[in-house]
Amino acid sequence: MTLPSPVRSSLPRRLSTSARATSSLLRPPPTERVLPTAPEWAYGPTPRAVPLRKPPNFAPAVQRYSALLPDTCDELVIAQFGVQARDAASLSSSAFAAWAGHALTLPSAPSTSDHARFVDAQGYTHHVLTGYWLAGFDAFRAATEAWWAAPERLAAGEPGVYREVVRVPPERFESIYWLDYPGGLSADAGVTLYPTPYCGYYGAMRDRLVVDDVLEGAPVARGPGPARGRWRVTPAHNTAVIRTAHTWSAMDAAQKADYDAKLAPPLARGMQFLEEHPDACLSLRWATSTDALGEPVQEKHATGYFASLGQMEHWSERHRTHAAIFSAAVGRYKFYGEKNQLRTWHEVAVLPGDREQLFEYVGCHAGTGLLPYFEAQGEAA
Repeated sequence: MTLPSPVRSSLPRRLSTSARATSSLLRPPPTERVLPTAPEWAYGPTPRAVPLRKPPNFAPAVQRYSALLPDTCDELVIAQFGVQARDAASLSSSAFAAWAGHALTLPSAPSTSDHARFVDAQGYTHHVLTGYWLAGFDAFRAATEAWWAAPERLAAGEPGVYREVVRVPPERFESIYWLDYPGGLSADAGVTLYPTPYCGYYGAMRDRLVVDDVLEGAPVARGPGPARGRWRVTPAHNTAVIRTAHTWSAMDAAQKADYDAKLAPPLARGMQFLEEHPDACLSLRWATSTDALGEPVQEKHATGYFASLGQMEHWSERHRTHAAIFSAAVGRYKFYGEKNQLRTWHEVAVLPGDREQLFEYVGCHAGTGLLPYFEAQGEAA
């Protein structure tokens, strides 16, 4: 299958203040990218190492969709490239900003990408570019490696930069989307969407993973991260990663007020809990989506790293902060029904230990990403 020309970004390059307040991020995909039924592959093996949890004769209140990678894709690459600085103004003038702009023009650029900003617990502002590759990442890496290796990255006064690149076989990746809300991999023109048979109930996330494995993780101990320098860490086999997002861009005034009062507060509390409790989540970034220049759009998203899929499930199924989110979301769906204007998506990857998972931190503070959790290889500045 021939892949399409790279899509430079799944978000607009720049929006005016008035446009940001009114424009919707919703748009349906072309019909040729949507299958009428789920392929047999999506149902997974029988029997399974972890039995299906879908209740008998269950029908979801709202049908959701998952991504089907092309047959030519035996490994999905998701890369997050970030920069951190004491103030947002330093991000725009950083060498990283120029690098990111150039990287998206390369022939081997990601086939879809997005941007976000957040402030971490240490008070640093981050800008993160996330890209997806169905093929061709090695060419992109070769074309950009010199920039990451350059001594200038560690020059005094330079913001810290990092890259977190995960390689995931299709059977270790699951996703769930609304058809009219393209985000993450679903915005990629090379991906087909299908109605997943597993959605709308507790346990559906693991049911959508077709790997015949319990996916147990290894214990992870938090320790002091290394001092500023050039460091690489290797996450343990079966480390789990989630990207999840939601938008209120299509809400009318009444639904937005309901969202602000009932759903946004428990959602913020849940993300704060994960940010502050590494025993529940190793690293959580609760971010505002932006365009390439850092201008916000009407979307929030999170990236979380968990020691295992089981650790992720423990929070989502047993902790009061997630129960509050789930209760508010279900109440919203029941009240608005088909008129509900909230849109969400998420993707989960469980990392195998049989291939490189590149996590590199250059000039970053000791609490960045996965630095505090795995043995670091490299040198101090």
